[in-house]
Amino acid sequence: MKFNCEIDNIKTLKKGMKITLAINDKQTIEVMKNIYNFMDKPITVDLLIDEEKQIERMKQITPEQRKKIYGLLKDIATYTGDNKENIKEATKSSFIRATEYEDFSLSNCSKDLAGDYIEFLIRLCFEAGIPLKENPAEGLDNIESYLRICLEQKKCCVCGREGEEHHVDTIGMGRDRTKVDDSENRKMCLCREHHTEYHKIGRKNFEKKYHVYGVIYNN
Repeated sequence: MKFNCEIDNIKTLKKGMKITLAINDKQTIEVMKNIYNFMDKPITVDLLIDEEKQIERMKQITPEQRKKIYGLLKDIATYTGDNKENIKEATKSSFIRATEYEDFSLSNCSKDLAGDYIEFLIRLCFEAGIPLKENPAEGLDNIESYLRICLEQKKCCVCGREGEEHHVDTIGMGRDRTKVDDSENRKMCLCREHHTEYHKIGRKNFEKKYHVYGVIYNN
């Protein structure tokens, strides 16, 4: 028999894989009639993927992006004392005026729009001095753009607190930093605490732990 379904869960086992399928209510009875007698027995299944539908779905906002947005909105609401829904509508309006995007819904907007909206909210928080509960870098697709925003706003790319420019590509001992061209040197912005940790555990361990890295940035 043939029926439409969605993959609800995939679990890797020691031997093989377990795939859980989600079937809508209208098809449940019909499917059960056909497969009930084959419970716990080997069957052959053909999985046909609707390629166009999947490509379109991949372009839409991800659950991680949606979670990130609502986390940022909650941080703004906590800081301002306003309602989160009011904050969402106000920031969406400001975002639309500042960009070429039209009105959108967080339920089905594009992945690119969601990424730009996240950057907009992070920049807003940095400029207003709004403390962020979670690591600002978590859940971001365009991490490089975020790292440049941190350098521009002088905010730690790990925690969002006030930070200072750290040279990943070191200038060298005894050289006058004011006279050295560091335009091609990679940098990141770190607060005092994370700057100290960086030197303590080393670049590779730090980048692996926090998923941040140095970028070329000229202010």
